[in-house]
Amino acid sequence: MPLATPEPKTPARPPARGLRGGIEAEGGPYVHTPIGTSPPQVFVGRTVDGIEKKRKRERFKHIAACAFALLYGGEQDAGKALLSCGRYFQRINFPCGTYRLVPFPCDSVFCPDCAARRSKPLQDKILARMNQEENDYFFLTVTVKSWEELTREAIDRLVRMFRELRESDEWRDAGISGGVYSIESTFTHAGWHPHLHILIETKKGALGLHHVERFKERWLKITGDSRYINLKKMYGKTRKGGKTKRINRSALRELVKYATKSADFSRKPDRVLEFFRAFKGVRRMQSFGSFLGVAKDAEKEANEEHTKEPVGCSCGLCKWSDGKYICKVHITETFLLADGTRQLKLFDSGEGPPDYLPVKDWISEKQFQVEEVKRMQPGLFAGPLFDGLSHAV
Repeated sequence: MPLATPEPKTPARPPARGLRGGIEAEGGPYVHTPIGTSPPQVFVGRTVDGIEKKRKRERFKHIAACAFALLYGGEQDAGKALLSCGRYFQRINFPCGTYRLVPFPCDSVFCPDCAARRSKPLQDKILARMNQEENDYFFLTVTVKSWEELTREAIDRLVRMFRELRESDEWRDAGISGGVYSIESTFTHAGWHPHLHILIETKKGALGLHHVERFKERWLKITGDSRYINLKKMYGKTRKGGKTKRINRSALRELVKYATKSADFSRKPDRVLEFFRAFKGVRRMQSFGSFLGVAKDAEKEANEEHTKEPVGCSCGLCKWSDGKYICKVHITETFLLADGTRQLKLFDSGEGPPDYLPVKDWISEKQFQVEEVKRMQPGLFAGPLFDGLSHAV
């Protein structure tokens, strides 16, 4: 059988005069879908909810980038902990039969949730230690020239230089009795930018502008190449961002935050590993003078998870220290209640609960709904018509 003769191809239409055609048009080949005609993604809901959703999405992108940099850089344990933070819970049983699901924290330098959890006790400790009737409080920022490389030795050297500043005559003449400081390092086009955020306490009216100039001169002698120091008086903040004379928790968030601005370098795996290894084991919040011990006490309180506080169980007598760890549960095995706590998921299939969970903790979903309505509205199920309804579902 002779082969079929191929049909001749239709010649391409020549481009209009003055226009480029083919692959040269608009920098590349033509596409079937006209440019700019795809429907935009529209968020249905309140504007604040849309902004929060976008913020969380961007934050997770940075966290995931840091986690994968740790995983592929030889820090597997740290990467897995960061990526799974908030996804696993430990089940704790109490003597009265109540159980609670408590999240496993990662305590990573890149985790904003763990940073917020650790900063709240320290904010409370600082506010309790402040005497705003007799003292003034200032926010001091001390920086050095940008570094090409961030190492643990360089951070230790920065801490030693700040200790030398605190031991100087200029510092003592200013009447500074104590304070709290945090170690930070951001990344810019010029390299690493390390700096210290410091809360200082002085007697009212003791610290003036002439002291700031003396601080700068002393800091230049200590570092050899840097004299930038910024000082401003601390104020409280209102909900609308205004200033108040009374210092509150909002005024301490910039100082006591534990958070890392990883967005500047999260897409650079080498920089993520450099930051992680430089700050590994470093106490980023430290106190001195009249505030000595505040940071350590706050960290200890955050790690103890308020063991002496009541659980809020059925008997009302159990403390967190009375609990016993049972097992680890993934977030997919739980559901969120209206009060913000988590409980084990319900089931109404024939598969039953997992082997590591007692049967008494698992009931059918219909049974749960009836019991909840009876608890919230006892009179709704009154009368013989509803007798035994919970046993019939």
